[in-house]
Amino acid sequence: MAGIFDRLNAEIDQLGDRVRTAFESSKLHLERSRLIGIRSKAAYKLGMAVYKKERGGEVNQAEIDALFAKLDDITAQIAKLDREIDAVHADSVSVDEQPAPAAEPAEAEVSKPGGSE
Repeated sequence: MAGIFDRLNAEIDQLGDRVRTAFESSKLHLERSRLIGIRSKAAYKLGMAVYKKERGGEVNQAEIDALFAKLDDITAQIAKLDREIDAVHADSVSVDEQPAPAAEPAEAEVSKPGGSE
C-alpha cells in the first residue's frame, strides 16, 4: 500500500515540475514577444529616419545612433531570453523509460494492383 502512495507522490511531484516549467517558459515567451514588439517599433523608426536622410531630409544623427543602440540592446536581451528558454526546456527533458526493443526484420507482402492472386 505504501508503494502506491509513493508512486502517487512521485507522479504529483512530476506534474508540479511540468506545470512550473510551463509557467516559466510562458513567462519568458511573453517577455520575448514584448521585446520583439519594441524592436519592431525601433526598427520602423530607424528605417523612416534613414529613408528621410537618404531623400535629403533633415535627420538628427544622434537619434539614428540612439536607435541603433536601442536595437543592439534589445537584440542582446532577446538572445539572453532565448538562452533562458533553452535552459528551462533543457531542465525539463527527461527519459524515464527504456526504448522498445528492435523489431525483427520481416518481408513485406507485395500485391499488384488489379492483379489476381
